[in-house]
Amino acid sequence: MRLGDYSAFVIVDDKELEEFDIEVESATKATCWIPSEEGKKFGVKWQCHARKRPTHSSGRVEVDGISCRGSLINPGPLGIGDTRVRSYVSCDTMTRDLMFSRLQLSDDEALLDKSNATRVGEISLEIIHGAVMKKQNLRPSTHLDVPDADDKLHEKAKKATAHRVGFGPEKPRNKIRETYNHLIPNHDPPLVFVFKYRPLDVLQANGIAPKPAIPASQEAGSDDEIDIQDAPYTEDIKPRELNDRIQSLENELKRLRSQQVGASEDRKPKRVKKEPGVERRPKFTPGEVIDLT
Repeated sequence: MRLGDYSAFVIVDDKELEEFDIEVESATKATCWIPSEEGKKFGVKWQCHARKRPTHSSGRVEVDGISCRGSLINPGPLGIGDTRVRSYVSCDTMTRDLMFSRLQLSDDEALLDKSNATRVGEISLEIIHGAVMKKQNLRPSTHLDVPDADDKLHEKAKKATAHRVGFGPEKPRNKIRETYNHLIPNHDPPLVFVFKYRPLDVLQANGIAPKPAIPASQEAGSDDEIDIQDAPYTEDIKPRELNDRIQSLENELKRLRSQQVGASEDRKPKRVKKEPGVERRPKFTPGEVIDLT
């Protein structure tokens, strides 16, 4: 998606996921749908396309309403330090990778009070401009407030999805930072990108993503239509054998034709030779009166 000088994507295996039903609600907010696949790690990638960046900007990623902290893009020219990727949630002592996981449901009414339940199925990026100050890290964070792998939501929060954001194993950081960057926002309105994720088959069933094209071989005929031919099965015949067989059939055809000619001659009426001086006697039928006078 693109808003002003910034573009943003969700990436899996270093490739941008296809976006469906993109909606630019205003000059500062855009939403779309993306396909999620259980077990796949992902990250949010954004880039500033301005020829020259006069101020700092901070990209703050949230997944299912959980903050993943921010990443800075410093002032500078296009092509140098203009892109960031956030693919993990972090504190001062550890990181955990972001991944799509199965959504587990329960009918426990106590789960209805979970504050982030309504945001399950959403990944958001907020880009804020301003000035940066260095601050002392006097109270390092050592805990990540993220749901466990077996954490459940109430079944009413399903929202027609089978996935939620999960988190990989803890990865310790080598050193706790002594200082951190603190952004003081200016008056520029923040840019907000919202990615709503669902399994691809759910997006297709709801008409958000196109269904896969049917191969031409399947379009020619369905599985229910079977062409049955009554011709007897014949084995493959070699060319020489085929020629011999053709010659044999031609000889048989000649023999049958000669028999046909002979039979026709036998059926023709034979003419009786008339002897000289002999008169033909008149024919009469029984009961006929013959005049003898």
